[in-house]
Amino acid sequence: MHADPSLQPFFEPSSVAVIGASHRETSVGYALLKNLLFGRMDGSNRAEGFQGEVFAVNTSGGELFGQRVYRSLPEIGRDVELIVVAIPPKFIEALIEEAGQCGVKAAIIISAGFAEMGEEGRALQDRIKTAAQRKGIRLIGPNCLGVLRPSMQLNASFAAQSTQPGGVGLLSQSGALVTGVISYANRESFGLSTVISLGGKADVGDEDVLLWLANDEATRAIAIYVEAFKEPRRFFEEARAVAKVKPVVAIKGGTSDAGAAAASSHTGSLAGSRAAYAAAFAQAGILEAHTIGDFVGWSRALGSQPPAMGKRLAILTNAGGPGVLAADAADRAGMQLVELSEDTIAKLDEVLPAVWSHHNPVDVIGDATPERYRDALNILGAAPEVDGIVLIMTVQSMTEPQETAEAIACAHEDPSWRKPLCCSFIGLIGTEVGRYLDARGVPEFNMPERAVSAMNALMRRGLWTQREEASAPTHLSLPEPDDARVARAIEQANAKGQHNLDLTLAREVLEGAGLRYNRSGTAANEQEAVEIAERIGYPVVVKVISPDVLHKSDVGGVALDLVNATAVRNACSEVREKVRSHEPDARIAGFTVEEQIKGTELIVGMSRDPGFGPLLMVGIGGIFVEVYKDVAFRLLPLSRRDALDAIGEIKAQALLDGARNRPVLDRAELAEVLLRISRLVEQHPEIIELDINPLVITASGLVAIDSRVILPAIASDG
Repeated sequence: MHADPSLQPFFEPSSVAVIGASHRETSVGYALLKNLLFGRMDGSNRAEGFQGEVFAVNTSGGELFGQRVYRSLPEIGRDVELIVVAIPPKFIEALIEEAGQCGVKAAIIISAGFAEMGEEGRALQDRIKTAAQRKGIRLIGPNCLGVLRPSMQLNASFAAQSTQPGGVGLLSQSGALVTGVISYANRESFGLSTVISLGGKADVGDEDVLLWLANDEATRAIAIYVEAFKEPRRFFEEARAVAKVKPVVAIKGGTSDAGAAAASSHTGSLAGSRAAYAAAFAQAGILEAHTIGDFVGWSRALGSQPPAMGKRLAILTNAGGPGVLAADAADRAGMQLVELSEDTIAKLDEVLPAVWSHHNPVDVIGDATPERYRDALNILGAAPEVDGIVLIMTVQSMTEPQETAEAIACAHEDPSWRKPLCCSFIGLIGTEVGRYLDARGVPEFNMPERAVSAMNALMRRGLWTQREEASAPTHLSLPEPDDARVARAIEQANAKGQHNLDLTLAREVLEGAGLRYNRSGTAANEQEAVEIAERIGYPVVVKVISPDVLHKSDVGGVALDLVNATAVRNACSEVREKVRSHEPDARIAGFTVEEQIKGTELIVGMSRDPGFGPLLMVGIGGIFVEVYKDVAFRLLPLSRRDALDAIGEIKAQALLDGARNRPVLDRAELAEVLLRISRLVEQHPEIIELDINPLVITASGLVAIDSRVILPAIASDG
């Protein structure tokens, strides 16, 4: 995992030129030059700006901020490492050609008017990229805010402010989000290591910057806002490596699943862009936020605090109500409110008033002094049963907020301190107290729920760093895969012109992959159906066989609870009539007669995402799968750990664990089923979608009842 050295000039250049520097105070070129020279738009001290060489370029010439304005890049007369471009798009291609002769290694293109404007703009963007590649110049942008590197006092952007150095590297597709985070960081006094607005991603993409930040010593946590990755699969592979060494927080804009309605299977209709990104984040170990508040709060905490090594939380407060609300928030997030040991309680008894709560939350009473907070915090910090601490203070007439903040910072800065700490001083929004703590590496939030949320991120990060690959079970009842059987079934489907395989061939594929089915047979007519039913034993299920019917139950193609020969004959006739009334042109090849199996119904499926590739789904199945949508997704190929994690994301865990006397799921067996589907899809990339629905949990293991396998449409298929 190595950073590309060609990105270094964006973040640590020796010289920068603004192309399009302007005297007009409302222009981007004016803002770019002023930010480089003085660090921020309201600055005037050159010592606060970028300390390397700064050049202004504009065909009008003249002078600006005491700097000579050169009429062209060559007129500077020496090499320039980084250029920041704010000129009309039509002139940029020629500029890049010229820049190659002036030693330019990197260009930030602020100008808009490229791919976002349509085909003509995209063509221009492609020509500029080609010219830059030919000259060995890396590009960030176009249509971006720019780059900031606070430790270098480099503000190569048109943001109104810069920010202090810190541990969070911010990578954003949106420039507006960048300016909002910078303003918030300045208000709360936490810092950023690097800020990159990527814009149109003509050249440098999320994956490139992710690797650079992973190798940057100043960056302790990475925050990413994305709408779409340039190379989704590459990002996923890189992120899995990065998240092993540094925490990554992401928030995705644009969660529309447009196009999913056109999918053939349940999996395809439930998948879409949103599911693929969520799967990639979960599988790579990226913490996905759904609000800007969590996005910034988690990043702050991860950039300043160590991860928690467990989920056991202690709450320290001087007010009962906020402590209870914080405990409620922790419970909703799946954190454990730790039960304090007798030893810890005894130590707290020595430093707290007799009326303290004597349990967690640790209520140190409204008149708590700074010393009382400090002593209690030190005891909880040393308690072996505590993994993380949320500290709350409400302002009373006798409290001393600033002195308390100083006492907290003193305890936190002790070399023996090892546990994560998040604070909430309620009602002190934007005051020096909160800024004081943040500046000393203790994240402080306006509301306790925010502090709890940030602590939860630290706990999730800690658990991720400790996770191990799951070992394979020694005994499973599943049959061994038969690759030749799968290949024969696919060959037969192609020979018959089937892209939606009939029930018999779909079963052949999935039994060949090593899945276990219920007993069944194929009947051409009512009499054969009765003979099969007598052989299997009642009750049975009758299903239509038709390559033209995707969801059989939707068109009356399934009959259940058939207990005798008469019921089977009648069911065949009724199924045929119902299917033809819904789908008059459907080809009906016959019926399957199946052993009726009852239990908790699951669904396992696969569809293909255009960017990420094969995407597996597992969840609660049956006819209402698209109503309840209790499913989890993972990218293929899977590890056993991935499979178990996906199973753990299903909301209806009580059903899996045997609620209401239902059979209990063998999670190892279901994980093995998912791994076999992963292997099947890897070996047969021609399978574009599949569903196993239902896959039934029974006392003797998992049994597949119905399935769908879809190949690419071919000309002979009707």
